[in-house]
Amino acid sequence: MGIFVLILQIILLAVVIFGGFSLLSRFVFNKVKINKWIILAAAIIIFIIPTFIPMNQWIVLAISAVATILFLWFLDILRNGYPKLKKEKKVVIKPKAKPNRVKHNKDSKK
Repeated sequence: MGIFVLILQIILLAVVIFGGFSLLSRFVFNKVKINKWIILAAAIIIFIIPTFIPMNQWIVLAISAVATILFLWFLDILRNGYPKLKKEKKVVIKPKAKPNRVKHNKDSKK
């Protein structure tokens, strides 16, 4: 029974990690531009923290999930590069050409 619960926890954690990563990559990661090496360093530091500080099992799983999501974000940037931000087109207001103005200026000079 203990092995079944452990396997179930691993599967549930994997589903949460990949689901969270897909949602974050769609809505958050493409709007944030951070150096990829900072992301990798943060993932490594967060992954090492539970070895030095004794914590509850669920907190360790949550920290591991965050570290895994950061590592997946690093791999995504490494593979695809940074996403290109969509720039809004600037609206340029041009004055309407007035052809009659030129005709009137020529007549008034004579």
